[in-house]
Amino acid sequence: MFQSLKQLQEELLQCTGCSLAKTRNRVIPGEGPADTSIVLLGEAPGGHEDVVSGKAFTGEAGQNLAGFLETLGLTRRQIYLTNTVKCRPTKPSSRGRYNQYANRRPTSKEIAACGTWVEKEMALIRPRVIITLGSVPLWKILGKSPRMASYHGRPFAAPQWGCDIFPLYHPAALIYDPKKKTLYENDLEKLKGFLQDLKLLK
Repeated sequence: MFQSLKQLQEELLQCTGCSLAKTRNRVIPGEGPADTSIVLLGEAPGGHEDVVSGKAFTGEAGQNLAGFLETLGLTRRQIYLTNTVKCRPTKPSSRGRYNQYANRRPTSKEIAACGTWVEKEMALIRPRVIITLGSVPLWKILGKSPRMASYHGRPFAAPQWGCDIFPLYHPAALIYDPKKKTLYENDLEKLKGFLQDLKLLK
């Protein structure tokens, strides 16, 4: 059992638990305060995180995060940011911007292998709310592939995680389906009210 996030992250950097260890440039650990009440759980690192920054939620993901935090009146330093899968899943692509590879959705095996790290992170942080972005983190929490249409914007208690879960569409989904933009914006307002009710926002 890890005694601190720092200890966990040092061990995580050496992980060879799935085939992504052979293709990644680096492991992207979570970041943020250990005593926070709010965790933002994404799907997996993208090209910018893996090739350029080495930090979670940078590049396009960082731009999306900035708008998300502004809506809620939070800063990056107030929440813990992490991904369900800690290494970038890729596929060859002539249009890939980073090392000729494009991002792809993590497989069920990758989610299962890396999901144990998420469990260990949450055991140390013990948040009151986990905000999930997209279906991958929700899959880890539910133990099955979810239909986002049935879950987005609807918080639920997860006793096995000791906290509430608030599912959101992944911001990238808005690019491919503009109709989801209104749903996402409405869900953000619901999230803001939910966090205010829990007295986690001023």
